[in-house]
Amino acid sequence: MKIFLTGGAGFIGSHLSAYLFKNGHEVLSIDNFDDYYSPDLKLARVKNLVNIYGNQVVNMDLLDLNKLNALVSEFKPNCVMHFAAQAGVRIPLERYDDYVNSNIRVFNNILECILKNNIENFLYASSSSVYGNLSNPPFSELSLNLLPESFYGITKLMNELLTSVHAKNKQFKSRGLRLFTVYGPWGRPDMAYFKLCSSALNKSTFNLFGDGSVQRDFTFIDDATLIIEKLLLDLDSREVGFTDVVNIGGRRPLSINYLIKEIEKITDTTIIVNRSKSSNSDAMITVADKVYLEKLIGRHTFIPLEFGIKKFIDWAIEPSIKTNIEKWVQSSH
Repeated sequence: MKIFLTGGAGFIGSHLSAYLFKNGHEVLSIDNFDDYYSPDLKLARVKNLVNIYGNQVVNMDLLDLNKLNALVSEFKPNCVMHFAAQAGVRIPLERYDDYVNSNIRVFNNILECILKNNIENFLYASSSSVYGNLSNPPFSELSLNLLPESFYGITKLMNELLTSVHAKNKQFKSRGLRLFTVYGPWGRPDMAYFKLCSSALNKSTFNLFGDGSVQRDFTFIDDATLIIEKLLLDLDSREVGFTDVVNIGGRRPLSINYLIKEIEKITDTTIIVNRSKSSNSDAMITVADKVYLEKLIGRHTFIPLEFGIKKFIDWAIEPSIKTNIEKWVQSSH
């Protein structure tokens, strides 16, 4: 399959680009290499995950609809996979335009491009953040009680709504991926597991919002990439006009306190924790209902956090990574 992939230098996008390419797909990846966190980390991902397979990541701003259309028209993909976005839930109010530009305006450009170029398949990254605190765990795709706690979550819900409106035209097939706290090597340095590992390795302080009781349904990157490809192939078999959203999570919520203890055990250190008040942008718990996912792809055993976080730490202690990990953490806004 010919796949046009946005966010190709991002955490999930770079892993996904490599995974799809290894599995025989033709992938054209783009990214704007923004500075929400270190562009050096993004370049390192491209070098170590994408370039080694002979692939490249094109540097392009998706706000430029003309350039986007020109590139897609030349490549002629039969699928667009959209993973570019302004991530994170704690960007200050004065920077909310970053969410609007990257998560709404860009998303609308992608939809316009799909329609203009008659692209049949559209997969895009949504988020577990769409559920908020009102949905009853485990969170089901059938839930109508969606009230995100963050502006980021609101933009992701808007993406789903925009797609459903366009789907009524029956010109393409679409699937939103509600991803639950994806983690692993080459991850995002603004996320708690990345910062905790850096604190353990560098004896630096970890700033904890709240008492550590919030729970997350952690999803290892290898699970995410495998499942996404299966969901892509399933979508390709559907009729034009089909649209849905699918949870990608293992239904095993664990607290940040548990994560801290696990990293301390693996690294044989005691992490210095600076506790502050909780953030209003944080949901208290995320936990995925897997019923629909497994109906689509069959039974899937998710990699447990204890194994996945060990894989992350093994990556983090590699000399070329360990010398940079604290710098990458400090670069995140």
